[in-house]
Amino acid sequence: MSKINKELYHDYLNRLNQMNSYKEYLKVIKKRDNITNLKTFFNKYIFISIYDFHQENYDKLFFTNKDLKYYLNQNPEKRSHKNIIKEEKVYRIFLRNLR
Repeated sequence: MSKINKELYHDYLNRLNQMNSYKEYLKVIKKRDNITNLKTFFNKYIFISIYDFHQENYDKLFFTNKDLKYYLNQNPEKRSHKNIIKEEKVYRIFLRNLR
């Protein structure tokens, strides 16, 4: 299992082709790169199913939580069980309130 740190989240952003967006976000909020700001960015702007991310389907990145919810409702096989993801820890950043 990978260690959770800034480099891991940076790797995720690079895979999703969102590192430049994150850097711009930091400029706008006038903050430095740290775990808290990375988590905030993921919570606000990164919407992808854990299944798609794990399968390297990075093109399945959505703009809003609503779009992701719709996609998951149309594709229930793309859902991951919350308890399993919490145990894996490296994917916890992608957990959303998807009720």
